[in-house]
Amino acid sequence: MRERAKRTRRFERMLWLGGPVLALLAILWFPFDWLAIVWPTFGVPFRQVFHNAHDHFIGHTIFFFLVGFFVLAAVSVLRRKPQWYLPGLVLAALIQETIQAFFRGQLPTFTDVNAFKGDALGGICAFALWLLIGMLQRTSRHSAPDSM
Repeated sequence: MRERAKRTRRFERMLWLGGPVLALLAILWFPFDWLAIVWPTFGVPFRQVFHNAHDHFIGHTIFFFLVGFFVLAAVSVLRRKPQWYLPGLVLAALIQETIQAFFRGQLPTFTDVNAFKGDALGGICAFALWLLIGMLQRTSRHSAPDSM
């Protein structure tokens, strides 16, 4: 009976952590390019944000920064395990490009280096920001005066 309760708690914890991560990945992997085509009202502001190669790079950078930041907030162990986070970042970028290609009716070619650079920059900046936050927290704990 005790083992079953332990498994139940473990499953609940996985749902607690996995739910927000799955929601973020669903947003990340949603085919917004396709939505811009089938819903012109969405397409107008979407095309303004992703207007040219530079804007496309900036859009990918911001998008992956936000998703990376919130994934790292939800799954704190990834902040201490870049060997898990970075391959996950690469996989997320590849899946995102694959989904976009399929919704365009194409096979993925993974030749959009501009988008991948933005993905990498955004994801790595999110990781770096969490490192900075951690360092500041440790510094403030060590420099706090002892209470008497």
